[in-house]
Amino acid sequence: MHRLISFELDKIWRKKGFLLSVCVLVVLNIFLLWYTNLSDGFAPALSSYQTFQEKIAPMSEAEKADYILELKEKIDGICLVQEVLFMQRMESEAGDVYTEQTLAQNPGVFEKYYELYESGEYLTFTDSLDQEKALIDELYEEWEKVSSYESYLRSVQENKNTLSGISIFGQQDENNFSARNIKKSAGDYAVLTADQISWRSGKALRGATESSWTDLLLLLSIFLFVGNLILDEKEKKLFYVTRGTKHGIIPSILGKLSALLTHCLFMTILLYGVNLLYYGGTIGLGDLTARIQSVAAYMESSLSISIWQYILLSVLTKALVLFGIGGILTAFCIAAENILMPYLIGILLWGISFLLYSFVPTASKWTVFKYLNLAGIMKTENLYGGYLNLDLFGYPVSRRSLSWLIIIATVVVGILLCLILFSRGGHLELKNKKLRALFSFKPHGSAVLHEGYKIMVTNKAGLILLVFGVLIGYRILSQSYSPSVQEQYYQDIMFQLEGELTEKKEQLILEEQARYTEAFEQIELIEQKVLEGKITESAAEQLKSQWYTITAFYPSFERVWQQYENICENGGDFIYDTGYLYVFGALNEEMLIDLLLLTLCVIFAFSNVISMEDQRGSWNLLSATRQGKSKILCHKFAICGVATAVVSLIPFVCRIIRVSSVYPLRGLGDLVNNIPYFEDFPLYISMWFFLLLMALSQAVCLMAVTTVVLGLSYWRKNHVQTIFFAVLLLVVPMVLRLLGFDFAEWFSIYPFYSWTGRLG
Repeated sequence: MHRLISFELDKIWRKKGFLLSVCVLVVLNIFLLWYTNLSDGFAPALSSYQTFQEKIAPMSEAEKADYILELKEKIDGICLVQEVLFMQRMESEAGDVYTEQTLAQNPGVFEKYYELYESGEYLTFTDSLDQEKALIDELYEEWEKVSSYESYLRSVQENKNTLSGISIFGQQDENNFSARNIKKSAGDYAVLTADQISWRSGKALRGATESSWTDLLLLLSIFLFVGNLILDEKEKKLFYVTRGTKHGIIPSILGKLSALLTHCLFMTILLYGVNLLYYGGTIGLGDLTARIQSVAAYMESSLSISIWQYILLSVLTKALVLFGIGGILTAFCIAAENILMPYLIGILLWGISFLLYSFVPTASKWTVFKYLNLAGIMKTENLYGGYLNLDLFGYPVSRRSLSWLIIIATVVVGILLCLILFSRGGHLELKNKKLRALFSFKPHGSAVLHEGYKIMVTNKAGLILLVFGVLIGYRILSQSYSPSVQEQYYQDIMFQLEGELTEKKEQLILEEQARYTEAFEQIELIEQKVLEGKITESAAEQLKSQWYTITAFYPSFERVWQQYENICENGGDFIYDTGYLYVFGALNEEMLIDLLLLTLCVIFAFSNVISMEDQRGSWNLLSATRQGKSKILCHKFAICGVATAVVSLIPFVCRIIRVSSVYPLRGLGDLVNNIPYFEDFPLYISMWFFLLLMALSQAVCLMAVTTVVLGLSYWRKNHVQTIFFAVLLLVVPMVLRLLGFDFAEWFSIYPFYSWTGRLG
């Protein structure tokens, strides 16, 4: 039997098309891991979790507690300072009352953290206050939950004791689901203790084991394998031959099912192994021998297992679920007369499961249907990292037990159906039924349209461009921008000043400058009194706090003053420039990610544009046509260039839409030189013309990338080799730049793509 299994695996895994598909799934999984973890400006980056994990690695549990409490106190104090400054900036009676109440309820906090807030040195793990607070709040909540694990176990037993205490009033209290569930829970948790609990961030473990994208890619791999296992042989009518061999019918189908099981195990280990390596490298998995309850999200688990045992159980369970799905899909393939029907049934089966899991409410009488389906069982974090008893006729039954019953039933049904259908041999070949194509080819005399159809439809470049366009647009439009209190002050004053400089505007600026000058002088006088011993340090801090609320906005006013000095010296108008600085890439490096995604899009879409003619031997025919090879190549370059230019506008347009919703883009007719960041720009052009110049330059840069890809396709005459060399030349330098190797960007086109963010 083992030779038959090896044969079944070998004939599928040796196919170049299948191997390429598996490689694509792995690369796509890595890409989705990276893409779904990109920071949106509010969520902390993975490197922030890594820094924290390295900090607490050598600490004891008591030291971890002290450390996280200190971080929580500091970030809350910083946020209180920001909140007080914002309310004082409102200059309203309600704001003053709120400020007084806040300061009274938190005595000494404002004074303690004001200077730290002013210095900006409160950022330990991230690049912004919003990210820092989000990270520390998340970590604090996790620590608080895990640190109370012993109390949680005690409460489970106390619930049972409480129930026993009140049961003397009537047996009916013990004859319902709630009472039975309390007793069962107490029994399940009785063996657990707080030993070997070592708190850590759950970001890495959860990210590695809870990926819905990875589950979907695994499902696709099963579809690919089963298609090659059954449908390919039916299409070639090989079953008429194999059924008559010495192995016969039953060993043949058992060998195929065993090969399917091996494939399920291998692909699950491969993709989830990639996940573990990715998160292990970017964050760190920590001590895998610690109890699973060390991760806050899995604290309710009733299993006494370690983290590595949880990972092993999850991977094996997912593999077995996939085998069950694959077995049923194999049975449909055996019975099918049409090549598409099994896939449609498989998608329908998974789709119904997904809808049940997604839309059935957790607390309802239909909860059993939510969790006991294929999509729900694939969520192994619920099976082994959580605890739930389902109500079956008034009796609590473990979700884990019922899930395993479903898994075993699915596997058994799949195997039995395959054995019965294959032994009957009713459908040993596919009927030659042609389905009408969604985009059927229509003959025409235009070479451009013909090449466009071949590239966009036949070669599926249009689909790739659409998918990447949606991904890029969604990422940018979902980014979060949170203006600080200082930015709101700057926005308010610039809206009053925008346009030409007038006496009234100049008076407003000078009055603000005088107010700051007075505040700094008063602070200096107070500090002088401390040195002379006239007042104490604590009294001085209280006196300075009222002036600190003024000087806190001075950095924002300096931007106003810079525009004022520039106008006095060179002329021009006031303009609110924050939104433009975001769009032009002066305040962040989002353009690097844009270019990386666009480059990958171009590589996958156009790497086969020229080489496909070599692989099919079409150049011998095309070279003899009236158009000739050179004109056909020109048509290909033109079509790909136009498509590239259109795609290059997606991040440009989406960023303008998203940024302008938070930071209005006013003064499009003003000169770009009015912005201090661009005051040395040699051309005196309007803002809208500068935006147009930026869009055109980015389109040209991406068209240069397309030219390189097409050149490689022409040179290598092989799709896979073109992708390899294109990634090596165009993608690797940008990835190195993302990893912190700044010199690598000069081996890419990024400096030219992001030139607008480098003028300051």
